[in-house]
This record gives sequence, C-alpha cells and structure tokens, in this order.
Amino acid sequence: MKIAIPIHGNRVMPRFGCTRTIIIATVENGRSVAHKRIAILPRNWIALPEILISEGVSVMICGGIHPRFQNFIEARNIRLIWGIVGEWQEVLQAYLQGTLQSGSDFCLHRRDQRNARFRRRQQGGKSHASI
Repeated sequence: MKIAIPIHGNRVMPRFGCTRTIIIATVENGRSVAHKRIAILPRNWIALPEILISEGVSVMICGGIHPRFQNFIEARNIRLIWGIVGEWQEVLQAYLQGTLQSGSDFCLHRRDQRNARFRRRQQGGKSHASI
C-alpha cells in the first residue's frame, strides 16, 4: 500500500492546493518500509491527483482540501483522510495504528479563533493568540 502526505517542511501541509512537496510512503505488513519526496512545481500542482494515481497511492492524508479536489481524489478510489495537523511521521504512525480520524474540526477551530481575534480588534482589544 502507498500513502501520500502533502507536506511543508516536516508537517502536513495545511492547504492541499498550495502543496509543493508530497511524501509517498510505502507500507508493508502494517509498517512504513520506504518513503520518497516528490516536488510539485507551481505550474503542475493541478496535476497532483494524477500523480497520486501514477504512483499507485491508495490513501492520502492531508490538511484542508477544497471539495473539488476531495471529489476528484475519491472518484479515483483513493481513500482521503483530511483535516489532519502534525508532523508527517507522527501522522503516518497514527494512521498505521488505526488512531487517525478524518474531519474538519481543526479548520473550524482555527476559523473560530480568527473570528474571535477579529471581534477583539474591532472592540479595541489585543489578541496574543497565534495560529
């Protein structure tokens, strides 16, 4: 099995559409046995779903992803796990242990934090929270 994880540095890329590097991990007997990095050039990022298919990827783990890309990837029988934050190695291990779950909670949490900071600024308060 091959698992794709779009990354930025060593972390899961927060926005799929901005991906410039993707990790393709090869898993055998429930363990990661190899991985490779693929650079995605700005002019061909739209081809990323096709790259996943050509690499034989069956699972993709990512951060935020536009519904258009979700539909495109899932229509090609690639299991999509999205809404994930963290170091890619830890995320991969969580997936292999069966504890990684898809969802948009982190996106909603971040949106709520941004909205709260905006409201405080409008009311003259300061925001020291960082995202």
